[in-house]
Amino acid sequence: MNITLPAALLAWGLLTVLTVDAKECLLHLGFNDEPIPPYIERSVPSAGPRGTAFALVDLAAHQVGCQIFWQPMPSLRVLHDAIGGEIDGALFYSWTTERARQLVFPMRHGQLDPGRRLATLNYVLYRRLGSNVQWNGVQLTPQGCAVGYNEGWSVVDYLSQFRMNAHAGKGAEALLKLLAKGRLCAYATLEEAGDAAIARQSGQFEKLSPPLLRKDYYLLFNPTYYQAHQAEVEALWSRIGALRESLATSAPGSK
Repeated sequence: MNITLPAALLAWGLLTVLTVDAKECLLHLGFNDEPIPPYIERSVPSAGPRGTAFALVDLAAHQVGCQIFWQPMPSLRVLHDAIGGEIDGALFYSWTTERARQLVFPMRHGQLDPGRRLATLNYVLYRRLGSNVQWNGVQLTPQGCAVGYNEGWSVVDYLSQFRMNAHAGKGAEALLKLLAKGRLCAYATLEEAGDAAIARQSGQFEKLSPPLLRKDYYLLFNPTYYQAHQAEVEALWSRIGALRESLATSAPGSK
């Protein structure tokens, strides 16, 4: 299924705006600008953030009468500042027990509400082309070899669960360099991010199957902000879910 989100979002912007009772709804949201195409595209310093995740949230915010100020920063800083109230929320993060203790996810009847997610993505492994590293969905061989991951990304919990030797790094470019030098045996990242990264270095790396795991991604909020602006936040999450679902079902080739 191919979803042309930018065009569809533009069309949706012509529809009736849903508003909430808010005199002034200004959101300061942080995001990690490590590219995850098409959701988060590589940043251009002279331009605003690019990608379908921003387009979706911006349109949903417009429809509930809110404006957003976007701020790029490292992944752990996004979470740190959202927890501390330096920013109001964090874009494109998956559920973990630790995050759920300190930030607010969209919920329904006391359970996480995947209907109001931004997207669902796979984590996968990459290796050097021709390497003997294997992944069968249960075990990585050779056992004990170092597996790179983006610092602050939740896949580290899964790597630890399967007793992989996890090595944090500062993004795809740095970690692929370590993989190319043989200092890592594999690199664990989101499939969209990994595919884009290895495409820029054709013939050096390849993707392993099956995927490591599949996760939903959300817009999270600082608890204090949520309590003060609960109606606006709930309306925003609901619009995100409605827009995402409607765009998916109306896209060419969808079923």
